[in-house]
Amino acid sequence: MDEIDKELIAPTVEPSSEKAHRIARASIAAVPALGGTLVEAFNTLIEPPMARRKTAWMVQVTEALNELIQKGVLTEVDLQNNEKFFTTLVHASNVALKNHEEEKLVALRNAVVNSALVGAPEDTLQQLFLNLVDTCTSWHLSLLRLFQGPEQWAAENNHEFPNWSMGGLTAVIESAYPELKPHKDLYHLVWQELYRNGLVTTDGLGGTMSMGGMMAKRTTSIGDQFVMFISQPAA
Repeated sequence: MDEIDKELIAPTVEPSSEKAHRIARASIAAVPALGGTLVEAFNTLIEPPMARRKTAWMVQVTEALNELIQKGVLTEVDLQNNEKFFTTLVHASNVALKNHEEEKLVALRNAVVNSALVGAPEDTLQQLFLNLVDTCTSWHLSLLRLFQGPEQWAAENNHEFPNWSMGGLTAVIESAYPELKPHKDLYHLVWQELYRNGLVTTDGLGGTMSMGGMMAKRTTSIGDQFVMFISQPAA
């Protein structure tokens, strides 16, 4: 079977960033005398990065889908007849063009692929999850994955937590991500946002507990579904 064309995953809805670029370019062109020069400079600075983002995104998604097609998990007909997949594809593509963080782009790619598979979340959840990827930072995603199971995270990331007798969740975070140690306010804010979105079970990181409590799972059912949706499929 022929591989799907990369143009398949080109966004069919003009992203807001493209609209902004078009409007700004038209406004600059209206400036007397300097308009043409400014437009040329604007295009030189803005258009190449946008084109690179679009191309990189198209390649990532197409390669991931082609891998599943080659394994017999999907067919081109499956994709062409799957309206849920195309809705997610368009939404994720627009979000991807606005972002540069690699972890978020990988999450969006995985979401597109998972939307095409049997057992994908229902439409409303898919759109909510994509909105979360759009508004979250890579730290939101990292902390969510960490507290889906700290011991499993440690095994997968070749990390060894200290043998604490007592401690708190902040110690778990700072052991897993030492770079966050000087930024307590930041990761406390990230945690509060995860809680407000219904992704974790506790509203704060305070309190002292046993080692067992520190290593306990803290994600909700919705949090687990979100992580699964943005993770690479097992197939």
